[in-house]
Amino acid sequence: MKRVLGRGLEALIPGAGDDKDVTITAGINVIREIPVSRIKPSPFQPRLSFERSRLEELAQSISARGVIQPIVVRGVGDGFELIVGERRLRALEILGRATVPAIVYDAASNEEAMELTLIENIQREDLNPIEEARAYHRLMTACSLTQNDVAEKVGRDRSSIANSLRLLTLPEEIQNMLADGKLSAGHARALLAVGDDGGKIELAGRIIREEMSVRDLEKLVYADKSQKRGKRIRLRSTQVLALEEQLKRRLGTRVFMTQRKKGGRIIIEYYSNDELDRLLEIFGIRGNT
Repeated sequence: MKRVLGRGLEALIPGAGDDKDVTITAGINVIREIPVSRIKPSPFQPRLSFERSRLEELAQSISARGVIQPIVVRGVGDGFELIVGERRLRALEILGRATVPAIVYDAASNEEAMELTLIENIQREDLNPIEEARAYHRLMTACSLTQNDVAEKVGRDRSSIANSLRLLTLPEEIQNMLADGKLSAGHARALLAVGDDGGKIELAGRIIREEMSVRDLEKLVYADKSQKRGKRIRLRSTQVLALEEQLKRRLGTRVFMTQRKKGGRIIIEYYSNDELDRLLEIFGIRGNT
């Protein structure tokens, strides 16, 4: 039997649109048409804001085609708590729909609900950089996961998780700029190398005013820091920048190179003992952290 969801479910099963649960079996899942009014939002939702115009576009699509994929909820008290599908639920509320097709996990624990909610949102790839970083952090702290665990669960490499988490060390003002789309994640990662928070915030404002590219910002930030403030900054060669970029990709962390007349320095940053152990392993050194 062809499975029909959303508006099609009412045509398939008389009474599915009434204010009562209707159960149909689809493989190992049970899809129930449940009242929208009985669904509470997820307390684990990482998304901070929902763009109204995008929700209205989704509502138009649902109006024309129905709900293609059911939401996921768990039973809580005499109602339900959302796990996956908040955009679909909000779009249905815009349409004034009374019910929604849902897969119900009656026995889902808080940890299981949190993992499902956070992982589903991360894998959609439409969170802003700060929402994504906070989702990784919450997975690690609330579910006792390592960066490697999170990377495996969301299908990302470990260095991507580490780079994302570093954004949470930035001042709140810069995090807000990231969340609002005024700065990119590339801008933010370059700002991490600026020594003090005041300098980071001042430079962030300049990036926005001058519409500075990430490449231009990196040239500015990683110029020879021995130059005194107020003097013209000496930009590094493109060869050094290219080598630095190769090292960053190879090591999965921030690398900073400087040159002198004779010799120079290579600075490799790390942000946790786990990350230090990973870097030492790359170099063939057994860590003691």
